[in-house]
Amino acid sequence: MKRTFILLLFIGLGTGILFSQSINLKIGIFSPSLRSDLWADNMFNLAFNKADLLDIYYGAEFEIFLGRHASFSMEIGSYAKDVYTQYRDYTYQDDSPIFQNISLRITPIEANLKFYPLGHRFEFFPYFGIGVGLYSWTYQQYGEFVIFPDGFIEEGFAETKTFSIGFNGRAGLVFHILPSVALALEGKYQYLRGQLSGYFEGFELLDLGGITATVGLNFYLR
Repeated sequence: MKRTFILLLFIGLGTGILFSQSINLKIGIFSPSLRSDLWADNMFNLAFNKADLLDIYYGAEFEIFLGRHASFSMEIGSYAKDVYTQYRDYTYQDDSPIFQNISLRITPIEANLKFYPLGHRFEFFPYFGIGVGLYSWTYQQYGEFVIFPDGFIEEGFAETKTFSIGFNGRAGLVFHILPSVALALEGKYQYLRGQLSGYFEGFELLDLGGITATVGLNFYLR
């Protein structure tokens, strides 16, 4: 990826097509897909669902334009969500709830190629793109665990903290509001699965993918 970027940079400088850059600041919502067996198991046993993990996504992107119809960009983002929940069908003998909590944090570092079918010199123009990323993520479950099949309860903490490689596809619309400032609307699908630690032995790869919808401001440097 580094060699590809350097090659594109020198090609752009040598041919005169590398004419502008932008810094794009984004804020929006990330909605995880939760399509793996640990998520299914937790949603069956605990009083939470997909909507409970929906939360704010922040992103910052540096974009280099390679002519009128393409660009290369690097984006770093942040998503974090803590869900405080309890078992659906199990309680203590006095009917008090058994609490267990879930925490998910994802920090994407993505390299993207974006394509502008109409070019990017108009007041309004669409784009689409593809990318690959290195994702730092942490998944935790902590609180009170019902130990099956015996049914006794104990305090516990389980964590996976690692990196995984993922992919994304995106599409958006850009509206120039000033010569050097634009409003951008973007939708992104992220495909990402990660290996769980030994705390979660027996489960398949954790689904960390989902859909992100953002609004942002693009600041053009030249």
